[in-house]
Amino acid sequence: PKLVLADTGVLDTLPIREFRAGYAELAKYGLIDRPAFFAWLEANWQDVFAGGPARAEAIAEACRAKADVVARDEFETGDRALLNLGHTFGHALEAATHYDGARLVHGEGVAIGMALAHRFSARLNLASPDDAGRVEAHLRAVGLPWRMGDIPGELPDAEALLTYIAQDKKVSRGALTFILTRGVGQAFIARDVPASEVLGFLAENHPG
Repeated sequence: PKLVLADTGVLDTLPIREFRAGYAELAKYGLIDRPAFFAWLEANWQDVFAGGPARAEAIAEACRAKADVVARDEFETGDRALLNLGHTFGHALEAATHYDGARLVHGEGVAIGMALAHRFSARLNLASPDDAGRVEAHLRAVGLPWRMGDIPGELPDAEALLTYIAQDKKVSRGALTFILTRGVGQAFIARDVPASEVLGFLAENHPG
C-alpha cells in the first residue's frame, strides 16, 4: 500500500477481550523477525493498551513489518507464509471449538498457537525453552490465553486435533508445514514436519 490510515481511537470502542486478541497479532510481528520490537512491547505493552503515542508507534511498526514481508513476497510463494506464525495451531483450535467466540476468538487462537509454535520448536531442539517461556510470560502478562488448557470446555483428543491441522491450507501434498522458530524474532518456514512429532507434542500439551 502507498498509505495506511489507522484511526487508533476506534480501538477504544472495543471490549478489552477483543483488544487483547488484536494485540496478539501485533506481538506476532515481533516474534517473526523483529526481536527488538518484541522487547519494546514487553516493556511498553501497558502504554499500548492505555493509548497515546505508544499505541500509535506499535501500530505503525506492525504496518511496516507487514509491508516488508509482503514486498518481499508479493505473490505468496515464500516468505509471506511467515505471517501465519501461530495460525496452524490456532486455526486447528478454532475448528476444534466450532468457531464458538464465547470459547475462543481468532486472536486468542493465534496467541495460543504462537506459544505452541515456540514450545514445539524447543521440543525439536530448534530453539531454547527459555524463548518459549518468555513468549508465554508476555502473553500471560497482557491477559491472553497461552495454552490449550486456557480454553473453556473440553477439547477433542490429540489425534482429532492433528486431523484439524492436516486440513489446514498450509498442507502441501500431505506434508505438514509449520512456521517454527530458532528464537524470538527468528521465525522460519518448516516443511515436511513429521506428523508423529506433532501428535506427540499435542498429546503432551493437551489439558486432558
